[in-house]
Amino acid sequence: MKEYKIRVKNEIVTVSKEIYTVYYKMRRRERYMEETSTKNNLSYDQLVELDYPIEQKMCDPQLLVEDVIIEKIMLEKLMLALEKLTEHERLIINELFFNGKSERELADSMKLPRTTLQSRKNSIISKPVSYTHLTLPTIYSV
Repeated sequence: MKEYKIRVKNEIVTVSKEIYTVYYKMRRRERYMEETSTKNNLSYDQLVELDYPIEQKMCDPQLLVEDVIIEKIMLEKLMLALEKLTEHERLIINELFFNGKSERELADSMKLPRTTLQSRKNSIISKPVSYTHLTLPTIYSV
């Protein structure tokens, strides 16, 4: 059985094959990044001087609480609007927007001309829906 060894702080340590592979992939990636930055004349200091948002690019984008609340409110409004549609109208909207069918596919399956389906879809979408009974939560008090 082959022994795999890596150097850690000037000391040679025996490791498993998985650790050996990961370690050398990581080392190779570091060398590649250094070579690329040298070839392209990139450095952290230069990027900072150019006002490049390094920290922003390195961090995962985070959702704001307000965005989550707005999304929930919009979903509630959408569900209320869908409840007010007839079964036939709901079928058209579900198939086109939630199940990803094209107008042509849905028209064929419903045995309708595509233009008829398209005009029905447009009339459903343009229907005025009343949300007077839906009140938005107060997020900030003034």
